[in-house]
Order: sequence, then structure tokens, then C-alpha cells
Amino acid sequence: MIVTAGAFASAVQATDQPPILIMLNSCLSAAQLERLVSKVVPFAIGMADEIDDGDAITYAARFYANVANGQSTSTQRMPAGRAALELGGLSGADLPTLAWSEDVDPTATHLVKPD
Repeated sequence: MIVTAGAFASAVQATDQPPILIMLNSCLSAAQLERLVSKVVPFAIGMADEIDDGDAITYAARFYANVANGQSTSTQRMPAGRAALELGGLSGADLPTLAWSEDVDPTATHLVKPD
């Protein structure tokens, strides 16, 4: 089933506390990022092109590990995820793309503050 960007945005906005960041870990999802950060959430990550399943899983694993370790959104999106893909000999290292609202700083935003 295909979910339209508008339907997805409506679903996210219908929550009491919308998320700070949305990760669209699917092929060609970067095309939706600007709309998401202009109307729905401060941060969004998507893939610039088609991504292999193994690459997407590897990237997501590193992304969520960085979230849990209190890394900034800037760190979560690129260097560590790209490094995980490159270290694994995978080809999708250049696909993850971060977009953010004009009023936020990705280097200063942490989704989790570890104890």
C-alpha cells in the first residue's frame, strides 16, 4: 500500500506530542523531507535514491544506537551511519539525507540525554 505524503503528515500531526525527528528509511524518500520539516517536524532523514535492504538495516541500527548514546542529530544522520555502511562494504553510504527547519540547529539537538 502506498501512503501519500499528505496522509503521513496528517497522521504525525494528529498526535499529542509529534516527534522531533522522522526517519524515512525507504527508497527515494528524501523527496519528502522539505515538506516534512516545513510543516510537520524539525528534523527528517530520507534516502536520496534506492537503498538495498541490508544497507537500510545497517544504517538504521547505527542511527538508533547514536540516538540512544545521546549523539546530536547532526552526528546521527551522516558520519556514523555512513561509516557503518562503508565499514560493512555496503554501497549506500551517500544516500542518507538530513533536512531541518530553519529555526533549529542539528549540531545542538540531542534526542536522548543519557544518564
